[in-house]
Amino acid sequence: MLPNQRYLPISWLHHSGRSWCCVLGRPCRSRPEGRMRNYLSPLAEAREIAPKGFGSFAIAPIPAGTIVATFGGTILNRINFETHPLEQRSRSIQIDADQFVLGPESRESGDSINHSCSPNCRLRNATQLIAMHELSAGEELTYDYATSDASNYDEFECACGSDNCRLRVTGNDWQIPELQIRYQKIFSPYVQRKIKAAQSSRPLTKRDAEELINSFDANPQAALMRALRIATGMPHASWKSLVALTSTDLQHRELLYEGDQSCLDQLVKQLNEQRTI
Repeated sequence: MLPNQRYLPISWLHHSGRSWCCVLGRPCRSRPEGRMRNYLSPLAEAREIAPKGFGSFAIAPIPAGTIVATFGGTILNRINFETHPLEQRSRSIQIDADQFVLGPESRESGDSINHSCSPNCRLRNATQLIAMHELSAGEELTYDYATSDASNYDEFECACGSDNCRLRVTGNDWQIPELQIRYQKIFSPYVQRKIKAAQSSRPLTKRDAEELINSFDANPQAALMRALRIATGMPHASWKSLVALTSTDLQHRELLYEGDQSCLDQLVKQLNEQRTI
């Protein structure tokens, strides 16, 4: 991926039980089941620019709060996401701890929104971008990837040129206290949950660890879920969501999903000894 280029920040997909609907609430009847095309406001256009590759620019004044981009793709877990070409993954976005919307095979209108450490657009929800203030004609549309990314699938040296440039964009930027203050309430919903969880998480007590050990043989997954919910501060998280937080090793993560006994034993040992993840 070229510096600052995320070819696909995307718009939130709403599932109606029958088909994926566009952000404006209208069924996307002309589109394949489970996939939604990208959208770029008619007040903007995508252009090829050096050295970023592509970018989107206002071609007329854009009022604050205007939906500037919605983007589509296929929702995949990290393991399946990683099987696709790097270029396609670079046009994607994370929407949950272990969920990504994979960008289309080829570039579509609206999939060229660059990162900036001083953005003029923000997430309205998990995948929809709106203007933070009135944008002038010729102004490039940007948003801060820290508000959507919480994993290492898309990290790069930053060349946005802003006065507060972080110089490098990583999947851990959401943890920066200054950014949590600056972007409070406008992070992607799942990142908001992670921030809240980090504030309420705590190490396991001796009693917690004893209960984990004593109940593990009868029901390993239930015992681990209870302990992990305490350690992560996520009291209602599913097994898959919790597992996604325990390891960056995709193969190990898949074995935990499948209930591999040796991996479960290893996780119990870690929690018992370290009292956290």
